[in-house]
Amino acid sequence: MPFSGELVHAAWLDWLGSAAPNVATWLHEGNKRRLFTCSSLQFSLPQEKLLEVERRNTHWPLSPEKTYTIRVTLLLGELFPLFHKALTDFTQTGSTLKGKPPFMRLGKQSLLLEEVILENGDSTGWTGFTSFTDMVDAVQAKKLGSNVPLKLQFDSLTTFNRGSPKNRAFSSYCALLPLPNYVFPYLAKRWNELAPPELLNLVQRPTIEQFIQDEGTIITDYDLKSHAVKFTTHVQQGFVGTCKYLLRGPDDPTTEEAPLTARQQILLLAQLAFYSGVGYKTAMGMGRTRIVQESR
Repeated sequence: MPFSGELVHAAWLDWLGSAAPNVATWLHEGNKRRLFTCSSLQFSLPQEKLLEVERRNTHWPLSPEKTYTIRVTLLLGELFPLFHKALTDFTQTGSTLKGKPPFMRLGKQSLLLEEVILENGDSTGWTGFTSFTDMVDAVQAKKLGSNVPLKLQFDSLTTFNRGSPKNRAFSSYCALLPLPNYVFPYLAKRWNELAPPELLNLVQRPTIEQFIQDEGTIITDYDLKSHAVKFTTHVQQGFVGTCKYLLRGPDDPTTEEAPLTARQQILLLAQLAFYSGVGYKTAMGMGRTRIVQESR
């Protein structure tokens, strides 16, 4: 399948279950918080071609001579040593067998593990690591003018599962635009699920929602396309592309209870988006997001 996010999700958990049962159990128990994200299997195709085969659900052949990638993010620091041990044990076990054991099985396809890349500065722009403290320090060190542009790239199908808990007359639906009141309150919720206790109060969802309602965050430019991918049981609608926001001042004074301004909080959440993804089904290949740095 051209979009295999749910297959990668299942294969990843299956591998963890055999290589590191304790990690798999932890992730399963934390499923409501979604402590990781998975991408679809990445083909070496130009972006436009990839979107075309996804929209048309054109099954794409795999070649034994080629290398394919998946992107996995781990959202708690405690998971990294466990993941490292699982990889080490898997490699050592495999080296004693004839041939190499499959790392993942996607449908009828078996894939071997060739390399794990996690350093900052990789040419793809999609690898890296940080800490919650480092993200906070980066935001606090940034001097903000009266208007701060923020451009986000939604690189894989993105959507938001929307519905009113107060009015059940209308069913939920998938929102097809990255409106500020969809993106940043969602990320604030993820921050509150993932950040250590001493940093939780740095992001205050009501403050962000009020700032957006007051038109403090507006869209100034976009290059978005509606998009759809085929899951095994249904077609999922969404969008891909870039959206540029403007964070407008002035800022309210910070206090001990609110040490970051609303704009600083939004910039902090934009950093988090690189790891957590944005929107619906981020653990199944959707919502891959990053900040786009523009030359002045």
